[in-house]
Amino acid sequence: MRNIAKIGASALAMALSITMIAPISANAEVIATWEYDENGKEKNYTFTNEDTKVSYSEKDGYKIIQESEEWEYIDFTESYGTWADIYKSELKVKTISTKSYNETETFTTSLDVARFENFKSNKDGLKVKVISRQEYNDPTPVAEKTYMCNFIDKDGNAYYRNVNGEIVKVEKKDLDTKLPKGTDIATYVVRFYAKKAGTYKVSYDAKLKDGTTVKKTFKVIAKEDGSAIKSVTFGGQLLDVTVGTDSFDKSDRVWTKGYGINTTSKKSGKIRVTMNKDFKLKKIEVGTPVMITKDEDGYLTRRLAYKTSTIHDGVYTWKKVENGKKIKLSKVDTSTHSIDKKTESIQEKQTFTVTLIRITYYDKKNKTTERAYIPISKVQK
Repeated sequence: MRNIAKIGASALAMALSITMIAPISANAEVIATWEYDENGKEKNYTFTNEDTKVSYSEKDGYKIIQESEEWEYIDFTESYGTWADIYKSELKVKTISTKSYNETETFTTSLDVARFENFKSNKDGLKVKVISRQEYNDPTPVAEKTYMCNFIDKDGNAYYRNVNGEIVKVEKKDLDTKLPKGTDIATYVVRFYAKKAGTYKVSYDAKLKDGTTVKKTFKVIAKEDGSAIKSVTFGGQLLDVTVGTDSFDKSDRVWTKGYGINTTSKKSGKIRVTMNKDFKLKKIEVGTPVMITKDEDGYLTRRLAYKTSTIHDGVYTWKKVENGKKIKLSKVDTSTHSIDKKTESIQEKQTFTVTLIRITYYDKKNKTTERAYIPISKVQK
């Protein structure tokens, strides 16, 4: 069973720099959006959960807490100690494909939780294994005021999400006494494997910083093809697909000699998305990279507007398209150096341009909106 690949932000950034581009997808019902001025500088940040409609923005006086000056390059949906987790819906149901070793979920502790333990299934038919673990144990736990909180408001009150998925407000005057003590933090990647279709219950322990334990549970549904998206085609050829074989005739694929899959010389083509059962297509959007020109130390430099959006690096403009309708591929060359000065001239050109297809769909079982991103490369002759 071949599943649409699951790759994070850094992997996509690398993919955009090589000739063969692999499809990607990620859970992201929380949308992080930024506003920019004419120089590409951020003006406001907003986090929104599309399903609960909970939204917080700097426009409303909230300040997003960042741990590093390089925060704009952090993937807010997948990074260690992610801030966007406060807005995400809790996992209730996860659908997986049988006989697939690529079925994973990431779990990150909330402010009141030190670590997670004892991930296990209620039946032998589902194997549950922690394949990645990052833990920091605070040797001298003290109240850290707003350092570990998700955001603060204009009055200095702090907010964080607790083990039950509730957003907790701590007033400024109580920061030293009512915030969980310590900076313990952990994230885990857990893999699920089932040979046969079935429904399972997975449990794990949340070890709180106050010494107590909370039992957490969710359901796992295993089926022959548990992927959300059954197939995506461009111009009648496959961009990505989940079927019972790994063998494909290249005549059926978006494929170009010297480049590999998902690369084409066509300027346009019809895009069609087919969903699997229990997943509903909400919309298809075409993303075009945004380039900006910036004067740095006397150099007029053309570069990609390089700020993190949801799961991918770079800024894109998005246009909604109907399923089965023709789209035009991007002509924007994302070469990041183009300097024109009397004493120096640098001009670069990529061998291809990139268009992102953003597929928004609804998981009927988990009751969350999610997104998949699939790049198409167009050959530059």
